[in-house]
Parts: sequence; C-alpha cells; structure tokens
Amino acid sequence: MEQTFDGLGALGEIPPSHSGHLRFLAQADRSVVESIRFGVLFVMAFWSGTSRRAFAELKRVLAECDTTGRMELVVVDTDGCPDLYDLPEFLGKMHGHGETAWVKDGKIVRTSGLGFHPECFEPFARQLLQEVAP
Repeated sequence: MEQTFDGLGALGEIPPSHSGHLRFLAQADRSVVESIRFGVLFVMAFWSGTSRRAFAELKRVLAECDTTGRMELVVVDTDGCPDLYDLPEFLGKMHGHGETAWVKDGKIVRTSGLGFHPECFEPFARQLLQEVAP
C-alpha cells in the first residue's frame, strides 16, 4: 500500500508564535492570496534543498520578528499550485527556491524575487509589521 505524503508534517516544527496562524494547502489557486489579510505566502518545493532552507530561515525570522504571531503563515505546495505561477508578481520567478510573498489586505506587496533570497525575509517581515500597526 502506498503511503500518502504528509506535507504539513514535513514542514517541521512551527514556532509557537505561528502554529495557530498556519495554513498549509497541498493545492491552491491565485485566490489564496486574496484570502490573506496580513501575512506571508510561502511556496514550498519539498523536493528542493533551497526551498527547505528558505523555509527554515522564514520560521526563524517569524519567531524573532513577530513574537506575538500577528502575521498569518500560508504555505502552499508548489506541485499543487500551478495557477500561482501566472500571477504577475511570480511570473517567471518560480523555480523551487522557496519563493515568498508578503501580503497585505489580499494583495502581494513584495516578493523574494527570482532565486534563493532568504536575506530579504527579515527586512520584509519588519516592513510589513510596521505597515500594519497593532
């Protein structure tokens, strides 16, 4: 019997500040962006080492910068979200490196860009937190 892949479990330990603000979607379309009021959309490629490293860094940044868990964390499986590849903000930039978008009021306000760029996670998280005062 073939076992089903547990994507949520494969994400590893989620910081306590965000465990209650996590949504994992094995399949998603572009409407997922509109469903995020204030948070981060992470496109996980489970088969990619850079994607896994980027997610580990994102978890660290969220635990450090957003200790009260104000931002929602939405993770989608890249293999189940082909519609996201056609969003203007992601067009030509999805290569399984842990592409990330910061979302405010259902609109993408910034992305990690093309390639592996976890160095932008902390400044972008801090900017988004400043834009939405408590």
